Amino acid sequence: MQQAKTLVIDGTSLTMKQISDFIESPDIPIVLAPEAREKVARARRQIEKWLAEERKIIYGITTGLGKLKDHLVEEKDQEIFQRKILYSHAIGLGPTFPDEVVRLAMLLRANVLSRGHSGVRPELIERILTFLNHGVYPLLPQVGSLGVGDLQPMAHLGLCLAGMQEGTVRYRGEQGPATEMLGKAGISPVHFSFAAREALALMSGSTVLLAASIHALMQAKKLVAHSDMALSLSLEAMRGELAAYDPRIHAARGIPGQQQSARNVLAMLDGSQWTTEKGRKRLGERFPRVQDAVSLRSSPQVHGGIKDVLHYIETVLERELNASTDNPLLIPCDDGYQSLSGGNFHGGLLAYAMDFLGIVLTDLAVLSERRSARLLDPAMSYGLPANLVADGIGLNTGLALLQANAVALVAEMRVLAAPASIGSIPAKGNQEDHNSMGMGSVRKVLQMLDHARKVIAIELLCAAQAIDLLVDKMKGLSLGKGTALLHRLIRESIPPVLEDRYMVKDVERMIELLEGDELLDQISRVCALAVD
Repeated sequence: MQQAKTLVIDGTSLTMKQISDFIESPDIPIVLAPEAREKVARARRQIEKWLAEERKIIYGITTGLGKLKDHLVEEKDQEIFQRKILYSHAIGLGPTFPDEVVRLAMLLRANVLSRGHSGVRPELIERILTFLNHGVYPLLPQVGSLGVGDLQPMAHLGLCLAGMQEGTVRYRGEQGPATEMLGKAGISPVHFSFAAREALALMSGSTVLLAASIHALMQAKKLVAHSDMALSLSLEAMRGELAAYDPRIHAARGIPGQQQSARNVLAMLDGSQWTTEKGRKRLGERFPRVQDAVSLRSSPQVHGGIKDVLHYIETVLERELNASTDNPLLIPCDDGYQSLSGGNFHGGLLAYAMDFLGIVLTDLAVLSERRSARLLDPAMSYGLPANLVADGIGLNTGLALLQANAVALVAEMRVLAAPASIGSIPAKGNQEDHNSMGMGSVRKVLQMLDHARKVIAIELLCAAQAIDLLVDKMKGLSLGKGTALLHRLIRESIPPVLEDRYMVKDVERMIELLEGDELLDQISRVCALAVD
């Protein structure tokens, strides 16, 4: 097996391509660039110089936090101060984030600390990288952050980095207290002392929010590509009119995502005889279709608009990869460094982006649900059997209740699409009197992605069933090269519904196929589908 290429972080050059490689390759080694290490060490020497100066007042270093900024902390109490910061803030609740999000949050924080604006020791950054390189992932609760710095989840990370009993980590599928699990992972020493400034520097900034947002964006990109595939299979099943996909129509509007979706559909349906006048006449259509309903005809415009939104969101997230977001910041100046207190920790822009993502994911699901509904209705599907019943209609109910799940999921998504970013509630004695609520935004989006994936899975199952019901009548007419392959891949895992049966396992398997890369990889090789 080829050794993964080393990822070198320096706080200035991390890219989304590197992030994608990091997500796909959990074993990729990560190291701190030598020049970044020296920059970090130089800023740290300034912190230590300030600590040696009596009565030097610097927020979060020689003072308490938040509303306690007017209370001084003596140099002799710094080590215990760091522990107390972690204890007081590690109060997160609820489910924990997936390991993929935690890994990414650790990488992002290590990278930002490498900029030299935070005043930490290089050893803290290297401690984070040691965890990553050993495959040790702290359990970070999802509830507690207000999106003005992910204080609660990152404090839990701090407990784990420090090797404290209260920190919980996962290593090779096993989870337990950091005091026990770090030894099993071969990390030495187990215990690590945070120096002055380091607990706050670790926690400040919307790091987990950014990591979860990137995770959501990556999933959304794949889901929209799967939606193009589902649209293609539905068009095949309803013998759709492809004139609406003519490249000249989409070039006339000039939206890149729209043009991409139209190309994807035409690539999937390349060679299809079902979606021709000949194919439509086979099932009794005596007059030209002229045009289909909007849910078929304008899907490239909707899918493409969503892709453009995803592109905008990616620009927002990519800027954050190498952004200094903690407080205070150490800014180089003529006589060394100046400590400046500000608000770069505020996650407002990330919250807006995730609320926007939730809105477009909802519309993606709405459109898919409308297509699956058409497939079940003979009046809208141009003669497909009611409820896609294979035989014994009346005795068998078919897929109507399967499709009802899509209706229920879309209804929930419409509720979840309400923005969290406008819901600021003051906290901490009004010191934090405006909060982005970004963690609420991204937690909703992760749930909405799960819902939307189920809706797309239902459309694919309905379209595949419709293809099966037409095969005999369309004998001698070919499917598109992409839709034929997609139908075959689905049927290799999920049999057609010849009569009513327990179908929950069918839906679960279809969802698994969408969660993985198999469908997209195989069809992309045949049809050269574009995902980004």
